[in-house]
Amino acid sequence: MNRRIILLTATVLAVTGCFFMQGCIQQHAPAFPEIASIQADTTVLLKPEVETSPDCRISIDFMYLKPASPTDSVSEAVNRIFYETVSEKTAGAGSLTPEAFVNSMKEGYIDGYRKNLQKFYDADLHNGVKQEDIPAWYNNEYEITSTLEMGRDSVWNYQVSIFEDTGGAHPNTRGKWVNIDAATGKLLTRKDVFLPNTDQAICEMILKQLLNEANKRLETDTISSIEGLRSVGALLEGDLFVPDNFKLGKDGVTFLYNRYDIAPYTMGDFQLIVPYAEIENCLLKK
Repeated sequence: MNRRIILLTATVLAVTGCFFMQGCIQQHAPAFPEIASIQADTTVLLKPEVETSPDCRISIDFMYLKPASPTDSVSEAVNRIFYETVSEKTAGAGSLTPEAFVNSMKEGYIDGYRKNLQKFYDADLHNGVKQEDIPAWYNNEYEITSTLEMGRDSVWNYQVSIFEDTGGAHPNTRGKWVNIDAATGKLLTRKDVFLPNTDQAICEMILKQLLNEANKRLETDTISSIEGLRSVGALLEGDLFVPDNFKLGKDGVTFLYNRYDIAPYTMGDFQLIVPYAEIENCLLKK
């Protein structure tokens, strides 16, 4: 009887200890940063005192990481890379909060719009141009959107799309993609991801996807070579290349070619995914 009591007591203590251990483990599990976003949407007049003056619409959707703790320096480093990806004017931005960064970016667009166009608008008004005859190109628009998700091997995939309509022949959209090691906050460049001397092999894989996509877009099945692509206006300015814009996604590496990179504006951009099963031998191992 005493032995059974001892065994029962030991079992209860062991189970209780496991619960306590699990509680401690859960309590001290490393926190993970939260994905967050900030939106800014505004329309400003070229001349604030003239209600009928042209305007500029600005829309920003900026995604970033909320640090897991006050000592989470990795998330802060990642956010600084986000700043540089979204805006080329990042001098001194590293010390800004995400909210302050978005506001500074918005104010930068407003300031640039007025500095670039106000003098021409004033000249038109001075020369007697009627308000209804003011050219439409005075109306500008900027739209910046971003997406943030976890890709392969704990790598953050950050994608930014920038739409600009600044009075040219047509508006333009360009994308910028970056990959960041979630553990260290390090920006992963092509040299960090792809083995040396593999550009040609990677381009052959990309070419297969490009041919498929070109045939699909042009509703044909006759494009089977680089010569065929050139006959429809693609790759006229040079050979295919491995772009700096790529994404280490869950299923493969996606390569982004913006408008004009490899094809005319009318063909749009190209997002071409090469499955890991095909490209694995060209990747550096972590």
